[in-house]
Amino acid sequence: MRLTYTHGHPAVPYDYEDTLENWHVSVRAFHDDEEECDDGCTAACERLIEDGSEVGWLRLWRLRDYTGEDRWTVADAESGDLESIAAVVLEDGEYSGPFEEAIECPVGDLLILDRVFLSKPWRGFGLGPVFAAEAVRRLSGGCCAVAAEPGMAEWPEDRDEVTEAYRAAAKRKIAALWESIGFHAFQDGVQLLDTSLREPADLLRQRRGDLQELSAAYQAHLDGRTTVKPRPGVTSPAPAQLPAQHEPPHRPDPGMQTVEERGDGLAAATSLAEFKQRCASSGWSQSDRTIALTAAERDTHDTDLRELAAQVGGVHFGLRDAWVDALTFPGRRFDLRPFRQNPATLGPLASVWVYGSNLDGRYQGRSHAVGGACQHSRFLNPDTQRMTLAQLVEMDGFWEWNGPSCAFCDGWSGQRLTPIQHAHYLSAPVDLRG
Repeated sequence: MRLTYTHGHPAVPYDYEDTLENWHVSVRAFHDDEEECDDGCTAACERLIEDGSEVGWLRLWRLRDYTGEDRWTVADAESGDLESIAAVVLEDGEYSGPFEEAIECPVGDLLILDRVFLSKPWRGFGLGPVFAAEAVRRLSGGCCAVAAEPGMAEWPEDRDEVTEAYRAAAKRKIAALWESIGFHAFQDGVQLLDTSLREPADLLRQRRGDLQELSAAYQAHLDGRTTVKPRPGVTSPAPAQLPAQHEPPHRPDPGMQTVEERGDGLAAATSLAEFKQRCASSGWSQSDRTIALTAAERDTHDTDLRELAAQVGGVHFGLRDAWVDALTFPGRRFDLRPFRQNPATLGPLASVWVYGSNLDGRYQGRSHAVGGACQHSRFLNPDTQRMTLAQLVEMDGFWEWNGPSCAFCDGWSGQRLTPIQHAHYLSAPVDLRG
């Protein structure tokens, strides 16, 4: 895959051409020129070798300082989306006080991440943040910050379905994606990435690692098939058919049925049996499955999963997430309202172990659950924080709107509940648990 950057301007800029730059980034998939298709390459393959097929695009704007133009006026003349960002970060033509407090060195241009679009077959693999981080890496030189305002880029056919709650949920999910590459909440829905910090570079390396793992896993998935290997180009002259072949590498082949989790997914009683069934219907290697199942069988309600996780650190990343999902539940699945209202009612739930990346808020950024509960969750490791549910409930800062809790996954995962704990959870008043 390749990102192609396009920007054009008149030889002598006019109006506000010198203040506002429009960058279009095309995301293109190419045919490997060293790989022969099973049925022989065609003219369509040759076109994909040379030009590729666009599977998505990004739009970014550079708002230049020191041009003599009022940057808010320039942004307002272009679009309402740019104006809403400029109105938050600028005041009387200069960076606002809150912006200068939020950014380490608030001197220079501002890069705006406006749109990120992927064709539907390419969604769901975490590619959007990867491409956005790469584009920011190339275009942010001389910029003190990058701004974004998460919002819906597409609407369903029936716009009546788009309630305020629907839009708010969509914005939270997109904001969580941008947090995975270094953006942080600023004001009025705008997020900022500080280009002077090391964090964006560290997160970019992580996203590149995710992409390499995804690529390697998909290739292993293809190599392990017993059926005819699909062509890496297109199955017809229409390039748009290319992405349909890129399935999640850890999902079973068509015809295999995944086992849906029984009940509410909180109880430990059936988790091992369900994990065994999931392994049996997967394409993971037998050796990896044996390692993961053996580790899962050693789990008890008071096991430190961070230590147990070291035993499965070398297996396929999809299997690692499935292993964590079998032993934990994401916080969004657990209704804490009645217990937060009255912590004394926690009872046996007080000793449930809780895991997250930043539970106490000591690190910069949000706290995220573990396993596959969130787009930017990380696997259990020695740096994962652990505390009891009673301790988490008492941490008021974690539950504040601007606290470390991720809005997408609720910021934590709990160890699966014992029968006594699960029965106590179900005994909470139904009208409170909704």
